Amino acid sequence: MSPSPIHADPATDYPFFWGHADEWDGATLNLPLPRGTDWTSYAPALARALDWIERHEPDLLVVSYGADTYEGDPISHFKLKTSDYAPMARRIASLGLPTIVVMEGGYAVDALGQNVAEFLGGF
Repeated sequence: MSPSPIHADPATDYPFFWGHADEWDGATLNLPLPRGTDWTSYAPALARALDWIERHEPDLLVVSYGADTYEGDPISHFKLKTSDYAPMARRIASLGLPTIVVMEGGYAVDALGQNVAEFLGGF
């Protein structure tokens, strides 16, 4: 199965050239989110992604965790708070799948450890 990424809108941010919502091949779900996305907007996208994943009945899940969604990240424009990462992880863990977490971005160095600890603690 292919990825179900939640990421920044490629019209304004990385990944820039791909990842638009209309790029659909039946096996990939792109959920680009606009600058300023906070947990109120992120949570429904996460629910949609998890529903999509669950319908495809995978044997395992690889989560590419990016702490650059943190509100204080110097190169990102998302607005998630440290306290948002534990409920995010709990929702992912609720699928009950064997899960591998791969660390991606996260450039707010002073907050990175706490953000990762919150996320991993949610599992």
